Amino acid sequence: MCQVHDALAALLPSWWRNGRASPAVIVHVANTLQHWQQRNAAARKRHRQRTLKKLREIGITLKDLRRCKWP
Repeated sequence: MCQVHDALAALLPSWWRNGRASPAVIVHVANTLQHWQQRNAAARKRHRQRTLKKLREIGITLKDLRRCKWP
């Protein structure tokens, strides 16, 4: 949600300038969004690793769990 807010915050002022946004602003927002997407991906990966490690420590492995069968 924050990324959408940042993108709109850069886009809206350009509407008052007849659709011309400053290239520097666009580049800055693009770099910021890319940075946070990379951070989120790294956090997601690390969270999964940590969770699987905790499960293994208490004796649970995913390959041994039964899967739900959807209709």
